[in-house]
Amino acid sequence: MSLSRVTTRRSIVTAARPANLLFARYNSSTTVPTGPETKSPVEPAEPLKRYDIISGAPEELSTKRIVRIYQRAKTAMQSGTRETKPWRLDWDIDQKSNRWENDVMGWPSSGDCMQATEVKFKSKDDAIRFATNQGWDYYIQEPHKRDFRPKQYATNFLHSPGPLKHIRTK
Repeated sequence: MSLSRVTTRRSIVTAARPANLLFARYNSSTTVPTGPETKSPVEPAEPLKRYDIISGAPEELSTKRIVRIYQRAKTAMQSGTRETKPWRLDWDIDQKSNRWENDVMGWPSSGDCMQATEVKFKSKDDAIRFATNQGWDYYIQEPHKRDFRPKQYATNFLHSPGPLKHIRTK
């Protein structure tokens, strides 16, 4: 196939296509805005302080439950700190939620829909603000910080008064 033949085929395809097809936008109106949009500030009648009224959550969730705000501890498996940075909010176990043991599998079951729910936040203040806005009572479980003492390998061989240290190599 020669180069001139390819050029003629492309020009035929381009000529058959409408010119405005390249600029078509879906779900757009035909009117084009002419100037900058002016926004007028809308003041609410009264400021909302609690969002539990409009959240759609059941009444007993917002009045009778206590939430815990905490950070997860570091796992004991390796020295990584994955999933320990975000603060979490979860609900305490409701003792009146009809807990039972499943007959088929033997797993514990519950009628409490919020016991396995967890919400993550970047900071403790965000979690406190969210719980306060929802009207929930909360308590904060501060994370246990371990003391890190930098050590040097050379201290194993320094002189120490007292009996001789026995260092086993095998």
